[in-house]
Amino acid sequence: MIGHITYMSDISMAEKFGRRVKANRQPFKFSPDFEVESYLSFRGDNFVKRFDANSYLYITKAIDSFNILNGKNLQDIFKQLEAKVLVIAFKSDWLYPLYQSQEIVRACKLSGVDATYCEINSTYGHDAFLLEFEEETLLIKNFLRTVSNLCEV
Repeated sequence: MIGHITYMSDISMAEKFGRRVKANRQPFKFSPDFEVESYLSFRGDNFVKRFDANSYLYITKAIDSFNILNGKNLQDIFKQLEAKVLVIAFKSDWLYPLYQSQEIVRACKLSGVDATYCEINSTYGHDAFLLEFEEETLLIKNFLRTVSNLCEV
């Protein structure tokens, strides 16, 4: 339930739920009073039915242990990169904030890597990458078209 909150922005949570109370609310009970509580409980219950908690611990440990820098700076990491890079960021994403994507693009450019940065204005938080597919598709198509045209020259 906590993880799900981080995938949505405060704007999308407010639009979807606000402070609306459940129709069958039972006052002074420790049960869900607000629609958002019922939604998060439902999502949380479904998540644990289809996803083993131990695998989540291993994935989290692997992510926490990974260190791309390993004593180097980000600019040095990209120096050997020969690919052109497209970075798409979402304004309301709390999980991967804009400044992190901008830092990657800055390091690419300082390393001489051709990097393109696109920012999508979305209220869907981290879930935007699943929901803003039309704009993403357009950006990726244009990027790939540009890259393929450069390769033909």
